[in-house]
Amino acid sequence: MSISTIALPQVAMGDDVADHKHTAMTVRSRPVIERVPLKVIDPVDVIVTQFGDTLIADRIGKVVFRVDAMQETSVIARELTDISRIADSRMMGTHVLQAGHGSGRVIRVTETGFQTEFLHLPFTPAGLAVDEVGNLWTSNAALGRLFLFGSDGQRKFAFALSESIKDLTSGLNGSVVVLLKSGKLVTVFPNETSLAAGYVPASASRLSFHPEGFVVALAHDADGKSVLVKATQALGNTDRFAGLIGGTVAVAFDKLGNLTLANPDLRAITRVTSHFQVPCPHCGILVPLVFCPDAPAAEQATRRSF
Repeated sequence: MSISTIALPQVAMGDDVADHKHTAMTVRSRPVIERVPLKVIDPVDVIVTQFGDTLIADRIGKVVFRVDAMQETSVIARELTDISRIADSRMMGTHVLQAGHGSGRVIRVTETGFQTEFLHLPFTPAGLAVDEVGNLWTSNAALGRLFLFGSDGQRKFAFALSESIKDLTSGLNGSVVVLLKSGKLVTVFPNETSLAAGYVPASASRLSFHPEGFVVALAHDADGKSVLVKATQALGNTDRFAGLIGGTVAVAFDKLGNLTLANPDLRAITRVTSHFQVPCPHCGILVPLVFCPDAPAAEQATRRSF
């Protein structure tokens, strides 16, 4: 059974059910946790594309894998040293960031597997994001300078920030959210304006964009455990979103909000699924179903004795 869609029996729709409402359902249950059937050595980044494919970058293997919805695995890029990040654009394909000492490159990979150098960067880069039209964001980590490049590889502008940069991720409407060394988040827009976006712990190392429109950061709590946190408006406050498997270095969300984790300590890619879609038995429209361990227990059915 696929964990992305749970099939329920179909019921013929009659006049008495032609007009009915669809309400999201919550079930008291832990999420489904499973390993992606893929052998990795040092996974450093993972993303889920708009088509539902999972892309995994393996630094030691020097490859980028694709795992499709049917769990079929293929290699889409190979012989790439110093892999740091991957990003995907519906129009422009997959991009791989190579972050060496003092310089970096962005490699563009087409659907046919052709690899070409899209950008050469004369600095050590941090973070990679690509929007729908192929604009690409990256940064000079040490100097705190953010760069936007067009789909032709020409630089559009450079934006100076107040601190060194740890990571960045795509935001809304072509923007990018940047994680600074202190834990401050800044949203930068393609029109060269910026907006403070809150704070996460200074231990945060990676950012990921949730499909509901907010950013989460991968950080460590006071006990050193890996957690996902949402931004707060005050430095030092923590808004915990989810606990993670220790050793996790990268996370990705699918369109429903389910997590995929990259963990080099375990040499594993793990899916954590708590959001499903099930077809309505009357009309077949997909209805949200959520597994939540804190949901109220289902009421026990009562039976009358005679």
